[in-house]
Amino acid sequence: MKKIYFLFVTLVLLSCSKEEELKKIEVKNYALQLPSYLSKTNDLNEDASLQYQNPFRELYIIVIDESKQEFEQAIAVNELEDIYSNDFNGYVELLTTSLENNIEFKNKKEKDTVINSLEAKLFKFEGKIEEYEVFYEIAFVNGVSNYYQIMTWTLLNRRSDYEAVMDKMINSFKITGETKVHVKGAKK
Repeated sequence: MKKIYFLFVTLVLLSCSKEEELKKIEVKNYALQLPSYLSKTNDLNEDASLQYQNPFRELYIIVIDESKQEFEQAIAVNELEDIYSNDFNGYVELLTTSLENNIEFKNKKEKDTVINSLEAKLFKFEGKIEEYEVFYEIAFVNGVSNYYQIMTWTLLNRRSDYEAVMDKMINSFKITGETKVHVKGAKK
């Protein structure tokens, strides 16, 4: 019996220390690393160019890419210049305002950061959708000709299980099809 218990404890410890196996996914002009247990889907967001999920683990990720030129035109056509600046900060402000109108934010943390030499804003927060308590991580990334939203989420009670994986997915984002403009002071 002691041998079985020892074997069980050893297997548990080894599985906890095992590094998450990630696979590279390339879409359009960007790539990122995702856990191998996520599967491609197409029903999370109709605007997303990347959608992966594992409904059993309750872990999801989408990427939405939008042309900077189209964003600038939308601001002008809708006469929103007095409310939102026609740049990356205006883009982030417009989208976070929209999110706040749809999700009740709690414990929101935000920071300016750099993801693979690209200017980014990262938000972590808890929210409630219908009866579900959810933990979100969203990165807005300033690409060369596009803005990107990387959104990943899980149930709030699974935050401790997946927050590190969510961080890895977001921080693995790279532009592949455009010449990058490096953020001043960023590591290449």
